[in-house]
Amino acid sequence: MADLEFIAPPKVATISFSLEPAYNTVASLHLICEGLSGFSEWVQQTTSELSPEKRLVNSLVCGSVPIFLEGKQWPSFEAWMDHLDTLDPTAMRDREVALFLEKVEMHWSDEQDPVPSAEEFLADRELFISIVESIMTHKGKGKVFNQEEYELDFQLLNDPPARKDALLSHLREMWDLYLEQDWKRNLPMLQESIAAFETIDFSEKSTTEAVLQIIDRDRLPDGWDQKLEEIERIIFIPSAHIGPYILMIDLSQKTARMVFGARVPKGATVASPALQRTELLMRLNTLADETRLHILELLTQEDELGAKDIMSRLDLSQSAASRHLRQLSVTGYLIEGRRDGAKYYRLNQDRVKATTDAIEAFLK
Repeated sequence: MADLEFIAPPKVATISFSLEPAYNTVASLHLICEGLSGFSEWVQQTTSELSPEKRLVNSLVCGSVPIFLEGKQWPSFEAWMDHLDTLDPTAMRDREVALFLEKVEMHWSDEQDPVPSAEEFLADRELFISIVESIMTHKGKGKVFNQEEYELDFQLLNDPPARKDALLSHLREMWDLYLEQDWKRNLPMLQESIAAFETIDFSEKSTTEAVLQIIDRDRLPDGWDQKLEEIERIIFIPSAHIGPYILMIDLSQKTARMVFGARVPKGATVASPALQRTELLMRLNTLADETRLHILELLTQEDELGAKDIMSRLDLSQSAASRHLRQLSVTGYLIEGRRDGAKYYRLNQDRVKATTDAIEAFLK
């Protein structure tokens, strides 16, 4: 008797697009913490207007509040803040700590001490700081550990009512001073982006193919293949501020929410001069830097260069090279690959031509 093996077709997630005002606004606050080149002018301006103390609180808030979005679709940012106001402060604190200690357990090696209980974690300041620093270092991406932020975090975790008040006060203040008018101003453009993407048929594409087309990249970020394996629904949220970057702001067992730069995709039957202008400006801003232009110039002379070669030839530190290479890659000017664990880069001539074509079309 023949031994037949049936292979199931790849699982394809349902793709949709939504304004998601609560997630969108939390994402905008998160961008203020990152300090990456390529974000919108609003991010740079808002960051410059905040005092160091406000930026520290903003970072603490952005590390705390996303779990309270609950994976739900909120009609407005204000409706979500009203929901936060109804939550019990101690229950909020306990939920945050439990989630963090789950992450610790995932990254803890067998040689390390057992993961502390929530009570032990909250009772020992030095233990708290050392564990948080260990997890932050493991996450990497060149972020500097800000001990002052986590000293404040420890203090507020031990005073749940004060913590809840600090979170809500900051959210409301940022909404009143910066976010509300910005949201209203950009709303028509975000709606145009959704309308444009909804004219594209993704039904014949795999989940990976659809995601790559939407985020306008040649490959998924490291680790995303595994994250998307079991996902049944992906909600894409257009942002006026994130530029060429993407942010996985919500990931549950079956649903993912991704924030991406609002634009008009290739092949859409809806046009938007405002979005075309914004996307062109994003690409030109990437090129408006002497170091990044030098990197592109090097790659016109070589088929491929490793990150270490680029660092050596341009006398760049690892952090500076990583920052510039990341922006060139996410904007599509470089094609990134890996070999023997090292990153290599090639010039994407198609993206260069697309940029010059876009300039020509815009100025006609």
